[in-house]
Amino acid sequence: MPSLIPGFEYDIFISYRHKDNKGDRWVTDFVIALKAELEATFKEEISVYFDENAADGILETYHVSKSLEGKLKCLILIPVISQTYCDPQSFAWQHEFCAFNKSVSEDAFGRDIKLSNGNVASRIVPVKIHEIDSTDQNLIKNEIGDVLRSVDFIFRSPGVNRPLKANDLRTENDNRIYYRDQINKVANTVKQIVAAMRSPTKLVQVSSPTSHLSVKGIKTTKKPIIVIGTLLLLSILLIGYYLSTVKKQQYLDKSIAVLPFLDLSQEHDQEYFSDGMMEEILNHLAKIKDLRVISRTSSMQYKGTKIALSEIAAKLGVASILEGSVRKSGERVRISVQLIDAVNESTLWSEDYDRELQDIFAVQSEVSIRVAETLKTKLTQQEKESLSKSYTVNPQAYKYYLKGRFFWDKRTRQSFDSAEVYFKRAIEIDPQYALAYAGVADCYSIDLNDAPELQDVLIAKSYVAKALALDSTLGEAWTTMGIIRSAREYDWEGSKKIFEKAIRLNPNYPPVYLFYGNVFFYTGDLQRGIKENKKALDLDPLSFPINGVLGSHYFQAGEYDHAIAQAMRVKTLFGNRPAFLGLTLLKQKKYAEAIDVFANLPETNIAHGLALSYGYAIAGENTRAKEELAKTLKQEGTRSNFWLAIAYIGLKEYDSALTKLERGYEVREFPIATIKVNPLVDPLRNEPRFKALLKKVNLD
Repeated sequence: MPSLIPGFEYDIFISYRHKDNKGDRWVTDFVIALKAELEATFKEEISVYFDENAADGILETYHVSKSLEGKLKCLILIPVISQTYCDPQSFAWQHEFCAFNKSVSEDAFGRDIKLSNGNVASRIVPVKIHEIDSTDQNLIKNEIGDVLRSVDFIFRSPGVNRPLKANDLRTENDNRIYYRDQINKVANTVKQIVAAMRSPTKLVQVSSPTSHLSVKGIKTTKKPIIVIGTLLLLSILLIGYYLSTVKKQQYLDKSIAVLPFLDLSQEHDQEYFSDGMMEEILNHLAKIKDLRVISRTSSMQYKGTKIALSEIAAKLGVASILEGSVRKSGERVRISVQLIDAVNESTLWSEDYDRELQDIFAVQSEVSIRVAETLKTKLTQQEKESLSKSYTVNPQAYKYYLKGRFFWDKRTRQSFDSAEVYFKRAIEIDPQYALAYAGVADCYSIDLNDAPELQDVLIAKSYVAKALALDSTLGEAWTTMGIIRSAREYDWEGSKKIFEKAIRLNPNYPPVYLFYGNVFFYTGDLQRGIKENKKALDLDPLSFPINGVLGSHYFQAGEYDHAIAQAMRVKTLFGNRPAFLGLTLLKQKKYAEAIDVFANLPETNIAHGLALSYGYAIAGENTRAKEELAKTLKQEGTRSNFWLAIAYIGLKEYDSALTKLERGYEVREFPIATIKVNPLVDPLRNEPRFKALLKKVNLD
């Protein structure tokens, strides 16, 4: 289960000494109780990493830092502080507590968060199960720069210092605390911190005057001027971005963001339905050329937040916001919607719809038409028909389709598998459901590792063809077909025509501008490509893939200042530095900085390990480059042939690099489409095998 905030692997990481979970398994019981309390505290599911079994978990004999790199990328660390935890030689202290304290101090949020009530809380939330001695207290103070502030689970009576249990009586405990209350305190603390992190306008990173880090036994100090300078630069960038969106808002009077609808059902189990209502209305509005509609990806970033609508509108660059709620009970549903003028937060129009479930499709059309009328948009006859269109009249099929989209939007391999199951169930119920066929195609056409099986491409093509046979006006399906025809089949001119048709059918669909721009970029028209990519970003400013592609294209085009600025934006929005930043720094001969970027790429990044090998090689450290490559090759899992080729290029092993590029072509890896303009493959350009490969991908 992914984190509530994009760019993080988990919401909570539980750190503890395994010896503290032996016998009565106190830590396991605590985690079970906390999960139950979190379910009663949060509307969404909260992801918790808990390495319960020492034998199956991460051992000291493993590459600890690499194994924990992804898992420690979480919002909150909960260390279970015991009489044994504060041991400088222990695994939990070294590789979890200290590692988290270092990494969290350097990410986009910082360790200390200002809450909505003005107080400050640390993202390290200790749970203390023993009173600890002064030596341990000083050890913690030296590491975090402050005294320990914890939620205590300690049972004390004369001669007793043990963990509090659920059945302990308050009257018998000298600490006078109750287990159930303490669990609730932890959950509420987590909720406050997460809420602050999900509300950027309320987020203030609090830095101490100096920050101490221990590097190979040497105590170093980061001076305040460095922190202030970094924050000043970041503030300038953010203010510039904010002002640009405000300026844009002045003339985008026909622009709208549809915010996630609230699930007000009694059991709060209709999230997929409320999200689906928002998405369907958004998709209807997106077909209107005279209206600028922000993508679902960016709108969803504000799910559950309490940021002022005017602030959201300024950040997304829109003049209007549509918000609503869904209350479903059995086969009845109440949908409440209101259209807001985001500049002064006045209501332009509002309505409540009480309907049977089978009438839900008419509500979507009615809302879309009313919004279009209120904003005085110009509608073509085709757009009028599109607003009134329903892709299925079967509520059960629609329910499965919404669940499919709900899981597909999570963008993990496991969630794609779940999405495929639900899309296919929708098809079984309604074989004429074109959107469901397009959903299955999306599950096979988008590959998370940029290394799909060729068979997946063929499956995607068959499903998208079926979707278009049922409904030739699906701009989303035409976009998927364009992706296949361009980056998988290398029909550049043919794919342009497909993308242009998709744009006419759905002028507010960000992926079509992203991939349309890619066609121009990969075939050599770099500026036109970047221009189209920017259109995608304009419609979906908080999209991680779109921000990343634009930055990568700046690097490939040699626009290094723009690439670095875009990398700063990616880090600010998503908390990590992208690979293209490291590549840009290499071009500027800033080798140490580039290698630091590569060394900290998450394991989920396809360049992980391989970019580091390349960086060492370009810096002249061939021995370390070969060691890193060998280590990466030993790891399990699919590796990108393209990035393997780049690593070999760094080592000047050109035959091996060409072999990997040829293999990438055989399996239709996406980055192979970049080889005409990508400077990383420049050393191969005079090789006959490379020229033959260019011809195969129609880029000679």
